[in-house]
Amino acid sequence: MGYFSQEALDDLKNGLAELPPQLRKLKASYASRAYGNDQAREYAQHGLSRRLSTMVQMVETVFELLPPELEDVPELITVMAATACIQNFVMNAFGCLENLAWIWVLEKNVRGKGGAELGRFDIGLGKPYVRKSFSAEFQAFLDEHKEWLGNLISFRDGLAHRIPLYIPPYVIDEASAEQFKTLDAAAIAAALAGDQAEYDRLRGEQKALGKFRPWMTHSVLDGAPTIIFHKQMLHDYVTVDAYCWTLIEEFAR
Repeated sequence: MGYFSQEALDDLKNGLAELPPQLRKLKASYASRAYGNDQAREYAQHGLSRRLSTMVQMVETVFELLPPELEDVPELITVMAATACIQNFVMNAFGCLENLAWIWVLEKNVRGKGGAELGRFDIGLGKPYVRKSFSAEFQAFLDEHKEWLGNLISFRDGLAHRIPLYIPPYVIDEASAEQFKTLDAAAIAAALAGDQAEYDRLRGEQKALGKFRPWMTHSVLDGAPTIIFHKQMLHDYVTVDAYCWTLIEEFAR
């Protein structure tokens, strides 16, 4: 039996199917907006829009490489390809929020102390001068999503600066742990003896003990959360979509 219930599989399938129309509607809204600043238009049409398209492509690719109904342990190369897609997705999710901040700052000519132009390290949705330029409604929206954003930043920072997120190729349950260790020692001995065939056989036996789980994390020692990546990617995209629409509402206020 797979990891997900049939109800959960249906929810994931429906969520995946909703992404392309959501993407088209959002891109059209940012593309058709009348911008007063050429750089803001570029951030919207070539920065934000490209990132959103990439995010949807990465979600679709991960679902294709590692479908939620998968039961068998996949090949390592497949897991690594999916991992690269998720890493790409995380960086672009964070990049979308940065692009939104630039669009707002450039369009609204948000300034710093004494009317000074903001430096690039002063621009972000949560940066002091940017945040205080928002309405109470938009600031409340940001507050509502602080926990989500904190998790995204943790994965982004780990990916960019510390331990990159990864998908374990398989997990071993407690009942198989000792057998796995025995096979591991034997495989190492075979490798040291130069017996490639025996090494491959033993590693195959180890893999047969494993179970694939659709989990991702980045650092065990940092206490990073273990996240179900199919569900999380859909949730993250929908949340970024909400940020984008809420900024459009903010421009209208």
